[in-house]
Amino acid sequence: MPVVDNGEFMDLFLKTTYGELQQAMAKPPTDRKGWATIYQRAIQVAEMQNLLFFRDRPEVADPRWASATAQSRQNAADLAAAALFGLRNIQTADFGAVQKKYVAVSAGCNACHRAFAREAPAIKP
Repeated sequence: MPVVDNGEFMDLFLKTTYGELQQAMAKPPTDRKGWATIYQRAIQVAEMQNLLFFRDRPEVADPRWASATAQSRQNAADLAAAALFGLRNIQTADFGAVQKKYVAVSAGCNACHRAFAREAPAIKP
């Protein structure tokens, strides 16, 4: 059972977590710590997306809700996996490929916002 409504959830948890991911993605990481930060922030976003399955809003009954939520969660998990590869393979890490996964995270958020949220902001990568 959710403790806060969707708007509060987004403001209190996802907005902060996504902002930290934005900061981590602002420039290519130069060491393992940078790659680890991207991984940590991306996996946190993925888990926050997972919590969207437990909301109590009417749109949860809409099959698009589960699909959009699952896609958003997967986008963040894919970013985390790409960052983990970079963490393990710093010499051959491809930040450009990781950036593409990152852009998919914001695109997934925006797709859900367009479908279900009347006053949600556009999320920028």
